[in-house]
Amino acid sequence: MERALSDKKLIALFLVPGLTIFLVFYFVPILMTAYYSFQEWDGINPMAFVGLDNYTKMFTADKNFWKAVWNSVAFLLTGVFVQLPLSFGLALLVSRKMKGRKWFRNIYFFPVVMSTTMVSLLWVKIYDPNIGMLNTLLEAAHLGSWAQAWLGDTKTALLSVLIVTTWHYVGYNMLILFAGIQGISEQYYEAAKLDGAVGWKAVRYITLPLLSDVLRICVVLNVIYALKTFESVYVMTNGGPLHSTTMIALKMFQEAFLKQNFGYGSALAVFMVLECLIIAWVLNKVLTREKIEY
Repeated sequence: MERALSDKKLIALFLVPGLTIFLVFYFVPILMTAYYSFQEWDGINPMAFVGLDNYTKMFTADKNFWKAVWNSVAFLLTGVFVQLPLSFGLALLVSRKMKGRKWFRNIYFFPVVMSTTMVSLLWVKIYDPNIGMLNTLLEAAHLGSWAQAWLGDTKTALLSVLIVTTWHYVGYNMLILFAGIQGISEQYYEAAKLDGAVGWKAVRYITLPLLSDVLRICVVLNVIYALKTFESVYVMTNGGPLHSTTMIALKMFQEAFLKQNFGYGSALAVFMVLECLIIAWVLNKVLTREKIEY
C-alpha cells in the first residue's frame, strides 16, 4: 500500500512540469481571452466592460462573420468528403504489394513536410494570371478561354484555396490510414476470399469496418483543421477578394491585431474555440462505434 502511494506521488511529481506549462501557456490565455471578449479595448487605453455587445455584433451586425462561417463549412465539407476519400484511395494504393510503393508513398506525403507558407507561395505563383503555370498550360492546350485570375475572382478564389489545402494535406491522412490498413491482419482477407469477398467487397466488409476508429480520428482532425484554417488563406488571398475567402481565424487576427479591436477579436476567438470543441464532441459521439457487450 505504501509502495503504491509513493509511486502515485512520483507520477504526480513528473506531471507537475507538463501541467504547469499547460496551465500557463494554454489554459490561462483561454480564460484571459474569454475575459477580454466582454470588454472594449484597443490595447492601450483602459478597458471598458460592454457585456455581450461583442457577441451581439458578431451574430447580428457583422455580415462578413457569416461569410467566414460559410467558408469554414466549405473547408470542413471539402476535408471530409473530398480530401479524406482521396487519402483513403491513396492509402489502399500504396498498401498493395507492388514495385516502387515506397517511392509513391514518399511522393504523396512530400507536400506535408513543406510548410504551409511555402506551399501557399508556390501556388500563388502557379495561379498567377500573367506568368502562372496553370494559365500557361491552359493556353498551350488551346483552352485559353479558361485562363483567369484564379485568386482575384470571387467565383474561383475559394475553390482555388480549397484545392491547395487538399493537395497539401491529402498525404497526411493517407499516412494515418496506411498505418491503420497495415495493422489489419491478412487472416481476415484470406478468410474473406473463401466467401468470395475480394476487391471492393473486401474493402467494404473488411477494411472499412476495421478502420472505423482510424477514420473517426481523421474526420475529427480534418474538421478541426478546417475550422481554424489561417496560414494558407492569409498568404494566398488575405481573405479577399471582397471577403470571399475570409476565415474565422483570419478575421480574428484582422480585428485584434490590425484594427486594434481586441475585445471583438477575443469574442471571435472564443467562438472558434467553442465551435471546434462542440463539433469535435458531436462527431466523436456520432462516429464512435457502440461497444458490444458479451
